[in-house]
Amino acid sequence: MLVLAGLLALCLASGRYLAAAFIVIGLVLAELAARTLVAVLSGRGAALVREKTPRITARLLDQFYDAGFDPELGWVRKPNTSKLDLGKYPYSIDARGSRANPGHEGLPLQIGTYGDSYTFCREVEDENTWQWHLAEELGCNVLNFGVGNYGLDQTLLRMKREFPRNPTPITVAAMVPQGIARNLSVWKHYNEFGNVLAFKPRFEIENGRLRLIPNPIDEREKFFRLEEFLPEIRRNDFFYERRFKREAFRPPYLASCVTRLPSLLLAGAKAARRALGDKGAPAEALDALIYGRLDGGGVLQLEALYRDGQATEILLRLVDAFVDYAKGVDTFPVLMVQPMRDDLWYIRNRRPFYQEFMQEAGTRLLALDLAPPLLASGAGRDLFRIWHYSPKANRIVAKTLAEALRRHAPERLSGRGADD
Repeated sequence: MLVLAGLLALCLASGRYLAAAFIVIGLVLAELAARTLVAVLSGRGAALVREKTPRITARLLDQFYDAGFDPELGWVRKPNTSKLDLGKYPYSIDARGSRANPGHEGLPLQIGTYGDSYTFCREVEDENTWQWHLAEELGCNVLNFGVGNYGLDQTLLRMKREFPRNPTPITVAAMVPQGIARNLSVWKHYNEFGNVLAFKPRFEIENGRLRLIPNPIDEREKFFRLEEFLPEIRRNDFFYERRFKREAFRPPYLASCVTRLPSLLLAGAKAARRALGDKGAPAEALDALIYGRLDGGGVLQLEALYRDGQATEILLRLVDAFVDYAKGVDTFPVLMVQPMRDDLWYIRNRRPFYQEFMQEAGTRLLALDLAPPLLASGAGRDLFRIWHYSPKANRIVAKTLAEALRRHAPERLSGRGADD
């Protein structure tokens, strides 16, 4: 940009007004093209974002409320609902707010599971969740309180809400590796660009203890007065200064495109990856580019966060809070980490990145990492339907968890689960 400005000044100084006019026209056209490109590539799930505060419409908010707005947790699965995930995978939520576990309702209720979409088991039917297969393995009923995009912070708060009404001898808190980042967000949009309705509580450490920062947008009308709450949200959100402010595109967009070229490359690579699907070498090459070099909000970010003292301390304090709560209500606590598709790619092709956390958590409670059994299965792409576990992967999860419970908590199991 400075070079072009210098050329323009030189043309004007030397009387080359026609050349100067061409430079100005070129800059205007380039700015319009850059503005259009940024508009197309920004949005929910995109790799880039504009700095301006997105407008939340009443229609969009109605859809969010219908899906399950929750003033304390941010969002939740609504009881007594049945839907099709991705338009083809049926699921039902019972009166308790737990996903249905058909055929096991009359069995002893022994295990409660809490977590995110990998706990809920998106992209499979009710009969193919890992909770269903776990119930088959152990001869008991298993509750499923998983909610998409939860961090361990929301998981713990949900557990404290639901457990008194649905006590179980064993309680599983499951998370994806990305949970370390989710714990640090107040407005997901600042790290998951385009996720504009997802406001949530978070914990910070104050005087050596966890302190809850409640969900700042806990009423419908606050969504329409968002600007009033942004100073507080930005102050409490880990990613506003560390990522959003640094990466957001702003006018002049041509300058933003030049200074944020990696974000443009990432957006293009992700668009190409979606178009290719699982098509051999080109798809694998794009995976290597995205996960291994470009994605500032993906596994590269997570690897850095698992080395970050503040992020790991909050995560471990949440694990401690889970252990303390479990002791108070006499349930056997299990922490389970379920790697996502890009996590497994990175572990297989580069290196493990959250093992130190797992080792530290393992000194506090039974901590299971699903990466080794999933990778050892040799299933590859068969482990996922799209982004979530396939029925085959869910069977591996259930078998791994069942074997661990038989070894470490046989006294909490009854029936054939304790004897097999």
